[in-house]
Amino acid sequence: MPLKTRELIFSLPQRDIRLKVVADIESLITDPEDEDKVPCWADIWPAARGVSYWVWKNIFFDGDDLLELGSGIGLPGIVCALKGANVTFSDFNQSALTLALENARINEAHSVTGFLGDWRKFNLKKRYQWILCSDITYDPKLNTYLLDIIQQNLNPGGNLLVSHPTRPATFEFMNNLQKLSRWKQSNSEVPITIDDPYFPHYNIHIHHWKQLV
Repeated sequence: MPLKTRELIFSLPQRDIRLKVVADIESLITDPEDEDKVPCWADIWPAARGVSYWVWKNIFFDGDDLLELGSGIGLPGIVCALKGANVTFSDFNQSALTLALENARINEAHSVTGFLGDWRKFNLKKRYQWILCSDITYDPKLNTYLLDIIQQNLNPGGNLLVSHPTRPATFEFMNNLQKLSRWKQSNSEVPITIDDPYFPHYNIHIHHWKQLV
């Protein structure tokens, strides 16, 4: 059955990003008890908005290769591609990758590819100058796999971008990462407001860490 979508506009200074998003996320939930079947990929989370805004304002990649882990429907990766990165969207859900690549095409972000992979058996061999993790380091059970992926797929001296809305598990993840290597750290905060009557305001933490070799 084709995925039903609607259009969402994410506005950046002097640029609007047009996105196809899932029209009815709840319809995708087949088993709420199975974490692998909860469609977290189908929404645009506040941290994705925050890191997209931060990248747009602060980074030009100049042809660097970038891997986005847990890319979902692709907003941060699209912004990175528009700022000069060669982006690999990675997700373990094929619908997410299909939608991310379609959204990249809509926004004329051409230097993009997709990789279908589960972090628990991640077999991507390529190394990247940048790895982007937008609000994916919230589950301690999975964070150990992410630590392995960063060591396996980040170039020596590469850059890591992590965004999250003040999640304790993410701070723990960053502390554990710090024990594995030496980093030059830059940490910022971006305020984000979304259209939600209950939780409209978020303070998004942006960790930009460069590995020291």
